[in-house]
Amino acid sequence: MAEKLPNRWAYRNGAYYYRPRASERALFDGKTWFWLARNYPDALRAFADRMELAVGDTLQSAIDRYRIDVLPLKKINTQRSYAGSLDRLGKVMGHNKLAVIVPRLVYQYIDSIARARSMNVANQDLKVLNAVLDKAVQWGAVNGNAIKGNVRYYGARDGLRKERERYVEDWELAEWQKVASPVQKAFAAITALTPERKSDILQITLQDITDEYLRIVARKTGKERRYSWTPSLRAAVDLARSVRQQGSMFLFTNRDGQCFVSAGRCQSFDQAWRKSMATAIEQTDLEHAFTRHDLRAKVGSDADTDARAQALLGHEDARMTRKHYRRRVPLITPAK
Repeated sequence: MAEKLPNRWAYRNGAYYYRPRASERALFDGKTWFWLARNYPDALRAFADRMELAVGDTLQSAIDRYRIDVLPLKKINTQRSYAGSLDRLGKVMGHNKLAVIVPRLVYQYIDSIARARSMNVANQDLKVLNAVLDKAVQWGAVNGNAIKGNVRYYGARDGLRKERERYVEDWELAEWQKVASPVQKAFAAITALTPERKSDILQITLQDITDEYLRIVARKTGKERRYSWTPSLRAAVDLARSVRQQGSMFLFTNRDGQCFVSAGRCQSFDQAWRKSMATAIEQTDLEHAFTRHDLRAKVGSDADTDARAQALLGHEDARMTRKHYRRRVPLITPAK
């Protein structure tokens, strides 16, 4: 080796190495001695390729653009959860160039978040990071998303809390109804018959109630569904109409005659629901509280088939129905 080596280069054991500064190590896979090549021309090319990464956009720049261009298009609740992830990602990894957001670096991040917060939060941050990197590829800021499919989400084998498996028995629903308000009873009945999401049911208007059907719009997808009248559905809607505040366009109203849903949240309705559950546990035979989401899952669980449950819940993917909404333990006929 006769050539004069560039600064911080070394030649040993028949190969060329670069010794990155501490501030450069993310560009060189975190190594203090980075192997370049066995011959000098290849080593120069390898070094140039690595240093070219240093002039690319940072993750923070992609996060900032994502906040402006993409986040406002999400639902309100999604915006809130994504904003927290974007804050954490920017604070810890925002200074890194997009080209060096590789699995090793991301595993270090989600491991620290899982220990400091929870595995659920780590999974959420990984999901948001993938979304930002996918957009960065679309914007031409980086050639590819190096972590997509290469960084595994935490699962049950890691000790992650299992998905909620609460199945509401008929008798439990009956016990709670002993202390529930008429508004809550009407809401639960419509949920059991339709079964739509909480915010979509709470935003039913009087115009959605026609002679032929009940119309409910799924705000998450923008699709509307029309339910033909049955005696049970008619009774549930009539109960809601009998206790609503007059002068409002909504079927379900709070004490002020306003819709329970405000800025994507249902705080007063949720507080009243939790209070009724606590009262039912104290005053009736109900032992464990259940949520509005558990009522949707009850409908999916009580359906005769997966296909019927999928149709009722309006899912495009049957796997979603089976994983989250078929909670009832099936009866198995003995072999003999």
